[in-house]
Amino acid sequence: MIGIALRPLSLDIPDVFEGFQITIEVPFEFAQRDQLLGLMESKFPGAELSIVHSEVSKPTVAEVLVQHDSAAEVAKTGSPPPGEDSEAVLLKATDALSAFTKSGE
Repeated sequence: MIGIALRPLSLDIPDVFEGFQITIEVPFEFAQRDQLLGLMESKFPGAELSIVHSEVSKPTVAEVLVQHDSAAEVAKTGSPPPGEDSEAVLLKATDALSAFTKSGE
């Protein structure tokens, strides 16, 4: 027997970036981790965010991964997910990080 789990439909869709993993590298002496994490969580609700210390001079988006479950999405909606691709999210994350860095100068 095959069962299909359905999520309740919500008019508020806070998980726009659910299924994305964003990794940000920050300098070892970086002291604004919590502020940066709060900003990125607000810009990318539902994304899994990782902040790692590295030998960089300023915060940098190191990686964006997209987790697709296309078979489940096609079964649920009847079409492939339109969503954002990783390059578009990378550009948005880089812009948000740039704005954060400039505001702290």
